[in-house]
Amino acid sequence: MMGATKTFIDPNWVTAEFDIPVQMKKASALGTAPSIDELLKICGLAETVTAATKVEYKPGGTGAGTGQIKVYTDGYVRALTGVAGNLKISGKIGEPLSATVSVKGFLADAAATAEPNPTVTLDTNTAPLVTKVSVLTVGGATLNADSFDFDLGNQINELYAINMAEYYMQDFDPTITVTAVKIKGTDEAAWADFSAGTVLAIIIQVGEAGSQIELSIPYAILKDVSESDDAGNVKISRTFRAQASSGNDNYTITYK
Repeated sequence: MMGATKTFIDPNWVTAEFDIPVQMKKASALGTAPSIDELLKICGLAETVTAATKVEYKPGGTGAGTGQIKVYTDGYVRALTGVAGNLKISGKIGEPLSATVSVKGFLADAAATAEPNPTVTLDTNTAPLVTKVSVLTVGGATLNADSFDFDLGNQINELYAINMAEYYMQDFDPTITVTAVKIKGTDEAAWADFSAGTVLAIIIQVGEAGSQIELSIPYAILKDVSESDDAGNVKISRTFRAQASSGNDNYTITYK
């Protein structure tokens, strides 16, 4: 043993991690990738473009270790390599659809280097407003919720070997939590679904056709059910595990 533990200061082993909050804005045109497409790929999503129709993102991307991010501050830059990340999407009635990308990467040098801030073109597309959250079960029943949170659940590990310093996604466990005002009697079925391991299909659509973002989970199984008080109303939260039924079909994010 050479004593190269985590407490050993190694100038070749400098890492950084931070969150990037973004609004999930519509694409510029049907069949074109959104402005955050590279972030989605860093999170292990594979991109499929159908010209003039839609763009789909599913698990199975091959971006492990290839992600690069530059962070500029007042004319100084830090360049991260070997970047991998995790994505969380949040939707709440009356608010734009938003997401947070949590990234991890390596720095060639801890110190920033001088480099002028780049000229960028801001994404001026609109972010679809969440006006309704409908979760459709395989039986066709519709649940009107007031918020949802979707987590890719990426397990990010570090790889440090000779001439190789990168993060990579070892596994993923995507989950979605849907919160709604409890309907007396009707929502008791959630507890029965939980105990029975009932399979549900979940579809959430935000925005109108042509500028819509859809989250589809074909094989969702309840992981947890909870109830809480919200100003005198009983809220019920359902957390589903987005499992696979064939290959990596756990979920699909579609711009259409």
